Amino acid sequence: MKIFHLGFWLPPSLVHRYPQQNGAGQLWETRLLQNLGNGSELRIASIVDRKLELTDAEAENPGHLILQGRFGKDLQAYPSFVELRRTYLRWRRQGWKPDCFIVYNSHPVGNAFARFVAKYDPDVKRILLFLDSKYFGKKLKLFKRLRLRFKPLYWRDEEMLPYFHGVAAASLSSQRFCQDGRIPWHWFPGGAQADGLLDKALSPEPEGTKQIGYFGSHADYAGLRELLGAFKAKTDLPLKLSIAGVGAKTEELRQYAASDPRIEWMGFFNDRADLGRWASRCHVFVNPRPPHYGNDNNFASKIFDYMQLGRPVLSSTTPTLKHAFGDSMTWYDAENPCALSQALAGIAQRSVADLLGEGEALRGKYCPIYSWGETVHNLEKWMAKI
Repeated sequence: MKIFHLGFWLPPSLVHRYPQQNGAGQLWETRLLQNLGNGSELRIASIVDRKLELTDAEAENPGHLILQGRFGKDLQAYPSFVELRRTYLRWRRQGWKPDCFIVYNSHPVGNAFARFVAKYDPDVKRILLFLDSKYFGKKLKLFKRLRLRFKPLYWRDEEMLPYFHGVAAASLSSQRFCQDGRIPWHWFPGGAQADGLLDKALSPEPEGTKQIGYFGSHADYAGLRELLGAFKAKTDLPLKLSIAGVGAKTEELRQYAASDPRIEWMGFFNDRADLGRWASRCHVFVNPRPPHYGNDNNFASKIFDYMQLGRPVLSSTTPTLKHAFGDSMTWYDAENPCALSQALAGIAQRSVADLLGEGEALRGKYCPIYSWGETVHNLEKWMAKI
């Protein structure tokens, strides 16, 4: 199968120079492309930040088109689309035509190019990967609709969906958007892959204070503020909260939790092995996604990393996670403001042996069936049938 993928993936050399670009999205897309490339002929186009400096080798790689302009994200959309279209037409003149065109998440350049391919090569299967737009299915206020309309290459998600032959999404909640239009839908949560996470792994303390771990986004949607609030509310628990990562909200969150000496901030780990060394000292990991709009329509990829480490996971209940892992994880209702504090109290009462046993069972049961090789193989079979 010949696949053309449009997303945001950065080559390893660029990530090496800008390690903080190596977040969850970069890792996710890297694993996807590695596994797609195993059985398919793959060409890639990436939209990258204009502030990143490219080498000649990166900018001129014939198999990887990098779309980077001089303007901001919105103003650059049209020039990037024009360059993408010009490159695609050159490939077509050279005799290369994809069987599938995959857009990694909905964005203006991808939408414009999907519309172009629908006219120029209507038999190329157009696949939308993810459908977690915060606007989809939501009635927007008039002022917000007008603001969006003035953005270059903007079309509403509802307008764009019919331009795709299928949607592969990490969230079960997104299926409802495809049913009315009878668009094929496939559940694709990503997968589990250690990628060096276990190279320097240690063992947690066998007794005493239990260490609760969190790594991932510090943005509002991730729920780190809610986790900090719940932890601060239980000052008598023999627990320690250890947080890795960095973001725009980090300093604000540090100030919010500054009064609690049980909370430590580890910063950003450039190397997966170093991240694993720290994380392996934790007894439990937390996924504290709050019930904000859109959080029912995503899948926290860090759950698979938590599992790779063989530790139990305490998570807010979302439909997709519950479907994927059933009763194998410890759940709490994020709609209840006291639920997370109560769940942490329950963790404090359990023995270390019990917690580690649960974590090993979680890893043994789910990491094989949700390996990247397995989930991408299922994705390719689904695309071939469309």
